[in-house]
Amino acid sequence: MYGTGTLGPPSLFTTLDGDQHRALRKAVSNAPWSIGPLKNACESRIDDQVTLFIKKMREHAAAKRTICLSDKVGEFAADILSIISFSQPFGSVENQRDEKAILANWRKGLAFFGFTARFRFFREIVLKLPVIGLWLLPATSNDSGMGWLMCEADRQVSTREKLNAENPSDGKPDFMHYCLEARLSDGSPLTPIQKRAHVTLLIQAGADTTATALGSILRFIITTPTVLERVRAEIEEADAANLLSNPIKYEDTRQHLPLFVACIKEGIRLNPPATNLFPRITPKGGKVVDGHFVPGGVEVTSYAYIVQRNKALYGEDAEEFKPERWLVSEKRNFDLEAAQFTFGVGPRVCLGKDVAMMEMYKLLPEIIRRFDIELEQPGKYVVVGGVGYNVGFLVKLVAKTPGHGSTATISGTPT
Repeated sequence: MYGTGTLGPPSLFTTLDGDQHRALRKAVSNAPWSIGPLKNACESRIDDQVTLFIKKMREHAAAKRTICLSDKVGEFAADILSIISFSQPFGSVENQRDEKAILANWRKGLAFFGFTARFRFFREIVLKLPVIGLWLLPATSNDSGMGWLMCEADRQVSTREKLNAENPSDGKPDFMHYCLEARLSDGSPLTPIQKRAHVTLLIQAGADTTATALGSILRFIITTPTVLERVRAEIEEADAANLLSNPIKYEDTRQHLPLFVACIKEGIRLNPPATNLFPRITPKGGKVVDGHFVPGGVEVTSYAYIVQRNKALYGEDAEEFKPERWLVSEKRNFDLEAAQFTFGVGPRVCLGKDVAMMEMYKLLPEIIRRFDIELEQPGKYVVVGGVGYNVGFLVKLVAKTPGHGSTATISGTPT
């Protein structure tokens, strides 16, 4: 999807040229991207959304409704990224729907994105023709999906710039704040178009992909009864020892729920949200890659779905969900981590990686902690245009009471 033009003006997510990417990344590097600053800046706001999510799921449980759990965690992910980007959630969790069809329209566009990314003549010649581009690409006048998001970014940036001119905010800064404050190496601010492209960056790049990770991890756990039993026991033991906050903090999971952390790693290993090719461009003059000379300007890549199922790295059981592979030793864990391409590596590693990990470490154990889960249909992980998502993961939730030992009813075959 890099460089297709299907996601609006160039941003960190779409810029191919390495020098341009470094300049843009450095300009917004003052935002809290690593886990330490993120905990200080954002965890309390994520706590509020986790609490709201659990409240809404209790309502579904009380009404004995069947829900698509992968869609519900997707709505949570969209709200978290809108909070980080704009300070306010879209309202998907509160209203229990995909507000403005952000997630649905993203998925509808994946086949086109995938086609455009792989057909250079189409994206560099045909797509730039005025009539064709207007017809095929999202327009800011659309009332839903990416078109609405670009329109909303324009409105939000214009409003914020006016407010800042009148009375600079002293509240907690959001990503829009950092985009407006960003400066390039020559001291100039981002252009008006760059500002608007970047404030939607996290939502475009991370809402549905984080949703895929959340849904896949839950499905793997719930459809593997032995793992589910051990995960529940681990959470209940930590809870009984007063080691878990309400709601669960990132550090609670990291320090006291090692099996759950292993489940997270194993889930995104098997179901990477973005299996896309995500090319990198070799520099002028070329580069030697693994002993082979590659001319300058050539796209090269690594493919997460294949690398992360490599039996030479993960053993003969590489296709199986076995979180215990991450618990053998620190060295083994390090070796497996080094082969992970889910979030990319190096200077182009996913900007929102730690945001996504914080969501996983906080929401997922809280769901297992608070509910028994009756599986009605396991659904499946599908890939369209190089991006994965979950469909048909249908469950009924049963709210747990304090001290209630729980089980899950499995009534489907994993797909």
